Amino acid sequence: MLSYYIVKLFSKLMCIAPKFIRNLTAQFLGGVAVVAVPEWRMQMARTNIMECLGVDELRAAQIAEESLRRFGRMIVEVMRFPLLKPDNIDQTVRVEGLEYLDAAYKQDKGVIMATGHYGNWELLGATVALHGYPMLSITRKQNNGAMDRFINEYRQMVGQKVAYNRGESGLLAISRMLKEKHLLGVLYDQDTNDDGVEINLFGKKSIIPMGAAALSRIYGSPILPIFLHNNADGTCTAKIYPPLYTPKTKNKEEDFYEVTRQMVTILEHEIIAHPEMWFWVHDRWKDGRQRFKNKDK
Repeated sequence: MLSYYIVKLFSKLMCIAPKFIRNLTAQFLGGVAVVAVPEWRMQMARTNIMECLGVDELRAAQIAEESLRRFGRMIVEVMRFPLLKPDNIDQTVRVEGLEYLDAAYKQDKGVIMATGHYGNWELLGATVALHGYPMLSITRKQNNGAMDRFINEYRQMVGQKVAYNRGESGLLAISRMLKEKHLLGVLYDQDTNDDGVEINLFGKKSIIPMGAAALSRIYGSPILPIFLHNNADGTCTAKIYPPLYTPKTKNKEEDFYEVTRQMVTILEHEIIAHPEMWFWVHDRWKDGRQRFKNKDK
């Protein structure tokens, strides 16, 4: 557990450090991320960027590196969670479309906040919770137990509840949260190897998790796509889209497909607008190892 206490100390330092020190730290950590990521993942990221966005190799390399370097800033922002309060969150994150969330919450059917591994998704969940909305974030259990303890502690510190995306307890927490008319935060941009909806993402065959669509159909909950963008001055902007609803016809599969297709369109729009904000080094299409790592053996 030594690593847990080291990270806690680092967090304390980032909470008291002046801005120029935090910026230097973020730049250093971003540089470490670029060096630490295996070359096959960087090659995969560059190729996927070229295939998805139609840019040349030089621009793809730039986007891939920027996508990694932003993790330095993301880490520093999370380390400063102890400073975030309901009365100061607006100084860090400005929210566009908060009226959509207000209106959706008043429907008293629960709300599904749908985002991706885009920008600082941890800060995004904190922002929603600190605006006073009871929020459950669905997360993957970290391989490192100390880091899993740390990040869940910090999520709860800013008002979020946490449930893992595997196991019976997670499913019960999800159902209970929506039955109690609260908010549920889900990530829908990664292939989780579960049953999903087959939809092309940037023209590439993809399996998109259908959890948001299924829960919306069961409970009538609105789905609010939401994405967080970095600003040059160190602040962020959270953009909330108008609500989506899963239809409830006799064709359940078509209902799932329709709303998930709309969510994918929004995700593509966000990635095209700010491609460096997305997590490109993840093996999204589950072919990266075969295409890039294994061929070097």
